Amino acid sequence: MSNIRNKYQVHAEVHRIGHTSAQFDDAQAGYPLARRMHRIERVASSYRGRIDQLFNNALLMVFETADAALLGACEMQQRCAGLAQAPGQRLALRIGIHQVSAWRRASDEIDDSGEIASQLALADDDIVVSEIVVAELNPDLRKLTRPLDDSPIEQPTHRVDWRCEIPSSAYGGEALWPASKVPSATGPYLILHQGLKTLELTEGNPLLTIGRAPSNDLVLTDILVSRKHCQIERHADRIVLTDWSTNGTCIMQDEGAELLIKNDSLSLRGKGLLFFGRRCDGERRGGVRFETD
Repeated sequence: MSNIRNKYQVHAEVHRIGHTSAQFDDAQAGYPLARRMHRIERVASSYRGRIDQLFNNALLMVFETADAALLGACEMQQRCAGLAQAPGQRLALRIGIHQVSAWRRASDEIDDSGEIASQLALADDDIVVSEIVVAELNPDLRKLTRPLDDSPIEQPTHRVDWRCEIPSSAYGGEALWPASKVPSATGPYLILHQGLKTLELTEGNPLLTIGRAPSNDLVLTDILVSRKHCQIERHADRIVLTDWSTNGTCIMQDEGAELLIKNDSLSLRGKGLLFFGRRCDGERRGGVRFETD
């Protein structure tokens, strides 16, 4: 008997609005389509998705959970929205998400029902998901969805408000946080947990950067975050966070007071949350979880 399991397909299409001017120079404009496609690929990788099909202006991706598919789709929209539009060409991102079944056979191919995801990618700068996906979501993520009156498929569909701040509890909280993880090397270590992404700082990986620029190890799209916001570095005896930003970095330890640093360095210890570009003021949503020795 075949072992049937569910997977989730995300169809992300970069759509040109209107006709491209004959004078439009893609290279001079900074390759706006290619930049958006590259960002979508990076986000998919961050949420453990794999690319199933690649088109000129679209990607069909497969995710293991409904949460990962939706969180990834929201970040794709946020990352692409942060890119400037080129004069003479307006680009929008359309995303559709649908659940499909896969059979654990030698071929391990996904069935043809994945085409529904492309049918759901119908609205500019929007995310549309089938109701079967909504039913599988974390309750906090389900709150971001609203029923769509005119469904493009035979089953009910929902629109996702990706512009809303996603509460940290939507990422699974402590259930996904590797608190029992054994460091890969002796000495100081750091683990960062943001969404379904986990970054580890060890002897073999002693430095990571955080900011809005795509070149950072952890990319954040909030406008309050600087392009090169801060770095966290492993020293022989401690983990040091150095802030270079305009708005500062707020550290809230599980046990301890809230502390804001700006253009300064601080040793991180224990467990807590990091907020980039703003104070937390007792609010735990939107923070990046950290654990160190």
